Amino acid sequence: MTSDLPQSYNKSFKTIDEQIELLKSRGMLFRDEDQAKHYLLNLNYYRLSGYWLPFKQPDDSFESNLYFEDIINLYLFDSGLKGLLYQALETIEISAKTKFAYYLAQAHGPHPLKTENFTNGYYFAQSYAKLQSEIERQKDRNFIKHYREKYAEELPPLWVCVEVMTFGLLSQLTKNIKNTKVKREIARCYDLDMKIFESVLYHLSTIRNHIAHHSRLYNHTSEITFGIPKILENQCNKNLLGSIYNTIVMCDYILKKIEPNSVLMKDVLELADKHRINKSMMGFTNYQVKI
Repeated sequence: MTSDLPQSYNKSFKTIDEQIELLKSRGMLFRDEDQAKHYLLNLNYYRLSGYWLPFKQPDDSFESNLYFEDIINLYLFDSGLKGLLYQALETIEISAKTKFAYYLAQAHGPHPLKTENFTNGYYFAQSYAKLQSEIERQKDRNFIKHYREKYAEELPPLWVCVEVMTFGLLSQLTKNIKNTKVKREIARCYDLDMKIFESVLYHLSTIRNHIAHHSRLYNHTSEITFGIPKILENQCNKNLLGSIYNTIVMCDYILKKIEPNSVLMKDVLELADKHRINKSMMGFTNYQVKI
């Protein structure tokens, strides 16, 4: 009879030398152990373990001819990939916030964050409270202090509010807009269907958080997927909707709507080639990738 009670954690602390010996006992090879010690002391064994996990056998040993330096190469690629996507998501986030503020304020005035302008009052109240909390958290920013000193309204105008709004909050509020004409106008800016745009915004907000928390990205499969527009059907991997490849395809598409000369996909492919990455682990397919 097995117990359902949680068991005690019984793994002991290991020095850097012991960590290296453990990896060697499992079949990992090293070209430069001194450099490996440097990486382990700065990057954390547990963090790096996520990168060697795909190369482990059922008996906990590693695939043959796996070098510690291969893991570092993968880690450095992942770091570069996160940098490219973080920059892309910043551009997309600012653009989406600008359009959200512009079209909603155009329809309902400078202070449209009111229950009657949103479909679900309960969710709106939660979003409103989060926004108030975020404004309070950033109250020392000059534009917040200026508004509070000069005006009586509880919240600044929407085009000011979006400057402190998180990507996740933007996604929540956008989906909850009651005025479908406003939502269609925002989505149309990217030549996307309204429902697809909502799902894309939600997905990208979770990827943004994933990157911000320094989580592994290159082989990440998101449970929060998005609808694939017809224009991207021949590029996306429809067998692995949550793949980071699909995220890159969508970001590349939206970026080109914002900045026609954007080259995100080209940069990702060049980075992958530089680090000799197996792109299938990212969800890349044999479809024609447009760059």
